Amino acid sequence: WEVKSYLIYQGTKFLSRFDPVTYIKLTEQMDTHDVGRNRGGKEKALRNVHIPALVLGIDSDVLYPLHEQKELVSLFPNAELKVIHSEAGHDGFLLEQDQVASYITGFLEAHD
Repeated sequence: WEVKSYLIYQGTKFLSRFDPVTYIKLTEQMDTHDVGRNRGGKEKALRNVHIPALVLGIDSDVLYPLHEQKELVSLFPNAELKVIHSEAGHDGFLLEQDQVASYITGFLEAHD
């Protein structure tokens, strides 16, 4: 029931912020974005990003599996991966705020 009430709460908040057409357009853009398009592929595009990058992955996320985050880190010349441990899947980035905050704070302090 905790998960159900959480999803209902988040869904209600979401509906108050987005109208359906905006949501459709936003998801279409996210689904079709290709960082490598017109840049010689993702490998070439991302190896030119030299600023420090922090990639967060969630060990139980099936929407964006951890292997995709590992691949992303391998393509940036100056990236690091931190893994959020959560049983909540993709919603772990919302529910595991202490881990997220700790990783971001450490990253920002290291690159100040």
